[in-house]
This record gives sequence, C-alpha cells and structure tokens, in this order.
Amino acid sequence: MIKNFILTSLSCLLLALPPLFWLNRIDAHPRQEPVETLTQYLKVLYARDFRQAYRFISADDQRLKMANDYVRERGAFTGVALDAARKLAGLIEIHLLSNQFEGAHNHVTVAMKLPDANSIAKLLLDWDEKKLNALSVTERKSLLANIDHLIGVKKIPMIEGEEKFTLVKEGSEWKIFLDWAAGAQVQFAATLPPGAEIAAEPLTKRTVARSGDLFTVGFKVTNPTAKEIVTRIVHRVEPKELAQFLDLVECALLLPVRIRPGEAQTYRSTYVVRSDLPDGTKTVNVIYEFSIENQ
Repeated sequence: MIKNFILTSLSCLLLALPPLFWLNRIDAHPRQEPVETLTQYLKVLYARDFRQAYRFISADDQRLKMANDYVRERGAFTGVALDAARKLAGLIEIHLLSNQFEGAHNHVTVAMKLPDANSIAKLLLDWDEKKLNALSVTERKSLLANIDHLIGVKKIPMIEGEEKFTLVKEGSEWKIFLDWAAGAQVQFAATLPPGAEIAAEPLTKRTVARSGDLFTVGFKVTNPTAKEIVTRIVHRVEPKELAQFLDLVECALLLPVRIRPGEAQTYRSTYVVRSDLPDGTKTVNVIYEFSIENQ
C-alpha cells in the first residue's frame, strides 16, 4: 500500500526522501479542500518533517499523542537530508478518485504518484544523515543541484498507486483522521539485574499504534559504577501470543554494548505493528531484560 510505503520505507531509509518553495507556501491556515490538505500532509510526511505533519492531524488523534512524542517516535530528518527530501516531496501528485461522507468524516480514495527514493539513494549516500550533514557547504550545494537537475529532466522514477484516507472537518479546516483510539497501547519497561551496576528506562513508556504503524522508542541506559560494563538485552513481548504481530525492525541493544564509567547512552529500537494484529487488541507490553556480560 502506498500509505504504508511512505511510512515504512522512509523510516528504513529506502525512500529518496520538494523544491523548498512548496514548504514555504504552506500557509498557517491552508486552503480547506480535503485533497489539498491531504496533499500538503503527505508532502511533509514523505519528507519526514514530522513536526509539520503533526499540524495536519485531527484533534482527537492529537489528544492521544503529543507532538514531541510523535516526532521522536518517527525520527525526523534534519539538515541536508531534510532539504533533499523536501525537493523530492514536491513531485508528489494526488488526484481524487472518490469520496464518501459519513457525518463529519470524509473517506477519500486518491490516485498517487510518489518519487522512487531507491533511484537516487547512491547520490544521497544511502540517506545516511551523519554523512550527509558532514558534507562541506560546497558539496551540499552540488548534491542539491544534482537533485534539481534530475527533477528538471524528469529522471526521477515515480511509483503509482491508489490509497484511502479519512479526513475530518474541524471548524473550517480539514484534518487527517488516523483513528489512534482504535489502536493498541504499546507499553515499555525494563528489568535490571540485581545490584546497582546499571540503570535503564524507556524515554517513551507508552505509545498508541495501529496496524501497519512504524515507530521508534529509545532507552536511556546509565552506568553508575566506576568500571566499564558490557550489557545486552533479551526482548520480551507480553502477552506472548502477540509477539508475532510486533516486528522488531532494528534494535541497538540486541548485541553487547560497552558503557564507560558514569556514562549515559540512549539506544533506539524501531518496531512495525503488523497489519494482521488481531482486532480488539488493546495492550501490548514490551520488556527489555538487561544483563551484564562482563561480571
């Protein structure tokens, strides 16, 4: 599905993540045709400009997830990566195929064309933010100019498909309705070995996710001792029967990590809620069981 492609592929750095002018033209009160609102939302979502994307999300959804949590869970782009992503997002085309009103909600089906990020991943250093932001000013200008050239000569392949979205009217504005209330609450906790050799806590203790959602959480791990420690985790999901529906995309703690005396580090894990998560699932608990490897 195109919508999942935007969310999942971007987070895996596979999407070539508009010219800058389009972002500057997003008004504080955008025009209120639902497809225009949806187009603006998808452009900033594609560019991983999640703080901007949050502005377009419905009030009912925002009550369940604060802006800072939303941005942190998804991992926004910065610097050159964001500039390049915005340029590509400017190529997105959306055309309304059908809409169906249900009270204040408008269920729309749209035809979409999105730039294929894989086609220029090599040019963008595989979307490695550290490498991109380490480029000199001259190198950055050259890279962005190359993207402009590819756009100008129409050398960016496009992916086409259809997708369904729901929007809701709030006063005079249309907002994207994600229906987080229908999702499952994913809760995070840590269990530690006996003694006081390590401290660990999730930066996000709970979040709400629906089938197909991808999100990232961080654990702050501290070594309060006077010696270096080597730690790793066992990743446990409860109830056990739900483990198969929460895919761990990436985890920095599955392999042993070294933490110097008095040091605190943040380690991130990325998850995808599978589309076949049983209906009615309300809570999934994720426990990180820490162990010390160099006792």
